[in-house]
Amino acid sequence: MRRLTTILVSTTALFGLISAASAADLRPAYKAPAPVAAPMAYSWSGFYIGGHAGAGWSEGSDSAFIGGGQIGYNWALSPNWVIGVEGDFSGTTFSDSASFATTINGIPVAGSASADLNWIASVRGRLGYTWDRFMLYFTGGAAWADFDASAIATTPGVTITGVSSGTLSGWVIGGGGEWMFAPNWTFGVEYLHYEFDNVDGNATFTGPFGTVSGSFSGSGDSGSVDVVRARLNYKFGDWFGKGKSPVSARY
Repeated sequence: MRRLTTILVSTTALFGLISAASAADLRPAYKAPAPVAAPMAYSWSGFYIGGHAGAGWSEGSDSAFIGGGQIGYNWALSPNWVIGVEGDFSGTTFSDSASFATTINGIPVAGSASADLNWIASVRGRLGYTWDRFMLYFTGGAAWADFDASAIATTPGVTITGVSSGTLSGWVIGGGGEWMFAPNWTFGVEYLHYEFDNVDGNATFTGPFGTVSGSFSGSGDSGSVDVVRARLNYKFGDWFGKGKSPVSARY
């Protein structure tokens, strides 16, 4: 009898161990969550440099290719507002010519003139509003342009030629949009309107009286230029180190 009791106790204990082991096997296994990659940071603050290309037109519907480069710096004022400063330089293919015929004091005068706008440059402030990786901005500042011109006029027995070159100065306003398609790269489209009010240059005239040279300057309406161009910029880090622009990420 005692032997039977011992066998029953041992069997019960064995079943208890088996049940405990089975319960342990059936418990769900918990694993540490897979590491999540850090979100990509998109900041508008910092220095940038890039290039642009597009088309422009001037008074009289003269059109041309425009291409060049720009450099600037952006500051993030808040989660959505950005201010900046930018300088740019653009070579152009603007060229215009015209001919004329008139009578002065009964003397017929005929001639032709041509002018080339060699480059346009500006220094502008920018104010932008951003959301996620997009920005719309307004821009404006001072502008300059370099020109060359020539003319010839004839009357019976007399021919006068003239050449001049100089710099136009004035102002520019415009706006555009940019898309930050990678942490250090932006692509955008921009419109700019230039008004040139002042001119400084040198001119030389040659005729029967010999050659006369001199400088000139003046103010007034010297013409306008409109430009639409695409831009590609590479943005360096925020050298002033604060990186106030928020991190934008998708999960």
